[in-house]
Amino acid sequence: MKILPLVSVIMCCYNEQRYIRESIESVLAQTYNDFEFIIWNDGSTDKTEEIIKSYNDPRIRYYYHKNTGLGEALRLACQEANGRYIARIDCDDICMPERFEKQVLFLENHPDYVLCSSGVYYIDAEGKVFGRRFPALKDKDIRRRITAITHPATMFRTESYRKAGGYYPLRSAQDRILWSRLLQQGKFANLMEPLIKYRVLNNSVSHVIQENSIYGNMIELIRKKICSDLEYNAEDVELHNTIYSLAKRSFVPTNVSTEYKLSIEEKIYKISKIFFSENVSTSIVYVFKNVYLFFS
Repeated sequence: MKILPLVSVIMCCYNEQRYIRESIESVLAQTYNDFEFIIWNDGSTDKTEEIIKSYNDPRIRYYYHKNTGLGEALRLACQEANGRYIARIDCDDICMPERFEKQVLFLENHPDYVLCSSGVYYIDAEGKVFGRRFPALKDKDIRRRITAITHPATMFRTESYRKAGGYYPLRSAQDRILWSRLLQQGKFANLMEPLIKYRVLNNSVSHVIQENSIYGNMIELIRKKICSDLEYNAEDVELHNTIYSLAKRSFVPTNVSTEYKLSIEEKIYKISKIFFSENVSTSIVYVFKNVYLFFS
């Protein structure tokens, strides 16, 4: 009888030869080893496949598929998951060594929670940390602002994921649509400690989709409808993807960087670290955030 892994790690990639090696190695170096590593190549045309195939680790399960976009790639990859939990990671982000160990421990000890994410470090194209996110920790606060969940830092229950209908084949906001349905299955939590390094690139196509743009307004209306629909609506998904593709065509890449502005939480954290350790400074921020309800 085949013994199935407890965790299925899902990484979807498309032309990420610059960063994927570091991301893969951060998964393979985890202190928690009971996982399968599903790497889904969404039609890459660079050396992504060559890099993936250079690893000879029995935990890796590699798939190549013609390019479909992230939403469909995630849906197909998650169909292959055998684990009790699904852990997401993007191919340009980096897992901290104890990430899986800490998230598994939380979900095993809290059966009423269906998803566990965490704080994150922000890194630039060269891997330098330039910021940190202090998300809401409690389920009631996360429900008020679902963007408190960082997608590639999540681990969630496979059974709950499937009951929620899984990922939709959307070109963007795949996570937001899934969270709206997964919240009906149970509670969400963020762990205080940053468990991934999240890469922020100025050339991201998502920058063109702004709330004050005509594309952004239309897409937002469609997303709200998709979230409220009781069943999957293929016409809404197709309309969403069509408008997103039009927005993408209008996107002009630029290498001009924008100045990162520290949040109030980060400023307090930075000042606290002058006098205290990282853990104490983090606790100070969360006392103000969750007890005194600052920064809400």
